[in-house]
Amino acid sequence: MGHAKTYVTFDILRRIMTDYFGYDIHLCMNITDIDDKIIKRSNENNQPFTELARHFENEFFDDMDRLNVALPDVITRVSEYVPEIVAFIQQIIKNGYAYESNGSVYFDVAKFKASPDHRYARMAGSMADDAELLAEGEGVLAGVQTDKKDKRDFALWKKSKENEPFWESPWGNGRPGWHIECSAMAASIFKTWPIDIHTGGVDLRFPHHDNEVAQSEAYYECD
Repeated sequence: MGHAKTYVTFDILRRIMTDYFGYDIHLCMNITDIDDKIIKRSNENNQPFTELARHFENEFFDDMDRLNVALPDVITRVSEYVPEIVAFIQQIIKNGYAYESNGSVYFDVAKFKASPDHRYARMAGSMADDAELLAEGEGVLAGVQTDKKDKRDFALWKKSKENEPFWESPWGNGRPGWHIECSAMAASIFKTWPIDIHTGGVDLRFPHHDNEVAQSEAYYECD
């Protein structure tokens, strides 16, 4: 059953909220079409990352159709929102919760935790120092990262390496980190904050969802 459970579960909740309680639900689904795993696979297959990502996106929506999961109202893809992601990162830097280092940008976890208005790793605090999870959150292409202030800091913008797709930014050529994409795209669609419901797999509770919470709070300066 795997990942299908995430989407079937929320589809049931969505239908109850709309069909029974009469709520007006505006559902945005974020599509990760660029990350370390996609780059690695596309290089191995000698095909453009966009082609690989769109193939599996179509496979996914075919599965959802067979499961009778209703389509979202809005679909956002990382590759189509890079300017918005860059602007989102710039605001986090301006608010004092991120720093540039050697062409990459990292979220400053210690600075965030030091703020009386914020708390890091709300959902999985006991996992916040798990080296394996931290490494997984940074991606399979990250390698040894020596330009961070703290091992818990996570990449908002990754400096491009050889054979990696890239976009221009104030910090040089690179691409978005895994966690930042969801916060930035959601912010571009939902103009008020916080959003009411965020769904996702429990296996990504930390670091992915906890980092999404942290960077969104850092951007909006809210709890």
